[in-house]
Amino acid sequence: MQSNLLKTFTANFDPEEDRIRLDCDLHIEEQAQIFFTQRLGRLFVIELVKKVEEMSVASSSHDLKTDEKLSSNEIKEPVSISSKQINTWLIKSIDFENLEDGLRIIFKDNKLHAVHIEGDELLLRSILDVFFKMFYIAEWNTDCFPAWIVVKTNTESRSVTIH
Repeated sequence: MQSNLLKTFTANFDPEEDRIRLDCDLHIEEQAQIFFTQRLGRLFVIELVKKVEEMSVASSSHDLKTDEKLSSNEIKEPVSISSKQINTWLIKSIDFENLEDGLRIIFKDNKLHAVHIEGDELLLRSILDVFFKMFYIAEWNTDCFPAWIVVKTNTESRSVTIH
């Protein structure tokens, strides 16, 4: 199974499906929609928190705060799904691969589809923030998140974009 690199995604909570939906732009100039169940979302968060905490031992909190301030000034456009013939599938497994300067996360349906994202500690913390907001919007239990995640929750916006 070949995995395509995820360029950017917008996270939404889909109340009809009771799932988190990621609208994804891929580096191959295609799009995909992938869904997380609450159960897999919780397992993903728990494992990602472990990986981020391992990475944070080696990084300086001063550098991280500076990076966060710089990245928060970027303009982020939400992914707009423009084609009705996109791959839409439910994530059934997630692989984590350590890289020299970060982590690769591969989202798979266990059959045909896979997309992956590669990132450093800052990006991974941003992904945790996004998932916290989605759990909050979905009214799912957020006890799987660490105390260091502080996200301003604004229920007017039901989606979050990450690059």
